[in-house]
Amino acid sequence: MDWKRLFFRNKKHNNLLETFKKVEPVIYDIFSPSNRHIGDDYFRYIGQKICGLISADYLMIGTYQNKQNSIESLVYCSNTDFYDNIVYQMNDTPCANVVGKKTHTITSCAWEQFTRNTPLSENLVEGYIGIPLFNSSDEPIGIIVALFKDPIIQDYKTIESLMYLFTPRLSTEIIHLQAKEEVRKRNAELELMHRALKDKNKKLDYSVAELRKAQLKSKEYDQLKSTFLANLSHEIRTPLNVILGFMELLRSDSLTVEERDEYVDIVNLNGLQLLKVMDDLIDISKLQTRLMQEEYSKVVLNDLMEHTHTYFAKQASVIKKSVNINFENGLKDGMDVIISDQEALSKVMKHLMDNALKFTNEGGEISFGYEVQNDQLMFFVKDNGIGVQPGQDEVIFDMFRQGSDSFKREFGGNGLGLAISKKYVETLGGQIWLDKEYKKGACFRFTIPFESSQINNAAFNLKRQPLVNQYL
Repeated sequence: MDWKRLFFRNKKHNNLLETFKKVEPVIYDIFSPSNRHIGDDYFRYIGQKICGLISADYLMIGTYQNKQNSIESLVYCSNTDFYDNIVYQMNDTPCANVVGKKTHTITSCAWEQFTRNTPLSENLVEGYIGIPLFNSSDEPIGIIVALFKDPIIQDYKTIESLMYLFTPRLSTEIIHLQAKEEVRKRNAELELMHRALKDKNKKLDYSVAELRKAQLKSKEYDQLKSTFLANLSHEIRTPLNVILGFMELLRSDSLTVEERDEYVDIVNLNGLQLLKVMDDLIDISKLQTRLMQEEYSKVVLNDLMEHTHTYFAKQASVIKKSVNINFENGLKDGMDVIISDQEALSKVMKHLMDNALKFTNEGGEISFGYEVQNDQLMFFVKDNGIGVQPGQDEVIFDMFRQGSDSFKREFGGNGLGLAISKKYVETLGGQIWLDKEYKKGACFRFTIPFESSQINNAAFNLKRQPLVNQYL
């Protein structure tokens, strides 16, 4: 470029030679390959350099926001200071005559063309020079603005020419800045998509795992049901065969009185066993079809404990098993009246005592009872029998489950007792569990809400718990 022709068109301007000699090092410094300023640092660096080069009081370099028709500054500075970046509408300033158009210069009274409260109107400026910035497609991307407190009386074309020197590099830096921002936004979008896909994959993996668990549980349940049906056939046919066989023997006239009494006891025992199987089937059927309706009434707990003890002491005698059975009452007589479903409570105790009697060896001991814990009654049934195998403490409450498949062959049973007990306890608003800390055999505990009829006379207004069946 012929700098002399640019700055010294006639002899009248020969005094600018010294000025050029001063600005040449600045221009070289800005365009030198050794200048490592990039991004925001570049705009701050070049902003102050240009401001000093053209003797402007303020200089602003900004990007054009097409959708908002606004300018967002990249640097706003003076020779010595940097100011907070600003955003303003172009229509409020002379910049509307610059962006996407051409250079616009106001030599004096520039402040009149700034709308009041516009960021650039804070300083009353006389001179204004705005130069547009374009990308390679000749689309507007920004602006460079020089502001002067005093009117521009020197050759403003020279100032414009100096400012134009930097427009290519400024445009390139803005393009790079916009590209970098676009990449950042795109990366953020991709990161969000990646996280969303990762979450979906986790949910899908979880769903697949849950589906596999459900399939395994369904398969296991089908196997348990098949085993139950086979076992049920045995549980029904065996006592029936015994009853039919001994009834045939009772036809004989040659039996002694002792033999006849013994055969009648055998028939009675097997009849009770068959009746128990049928009761269990009816109960579980009602629980599955949600036909079981609890009926609340006054229950005398100590009488219930006494009857339970009497019944199972007799049962032990009938099956000829010598077992010591004890019970403990948690309330004094007269203070033991509660509001509950007596039939459901009796059946829970019956199932737990049945198991205790079944799995307790000859000469063993069974204890049961209840105690008051705040607003609950906690019942317990303990024995010193064979106990529950480790890891079986949860599944034993499932339908068709026993502590071990070998138990069915050795002790009999259909695997419904604890499942029925759990459903009844939940219906009464309580919980049932195996006490893992008890090591002498097995200890089952369950709770129900405690409301004494002497305290609460609104017994029949108690909220009922709906039956929920996980096997439907």
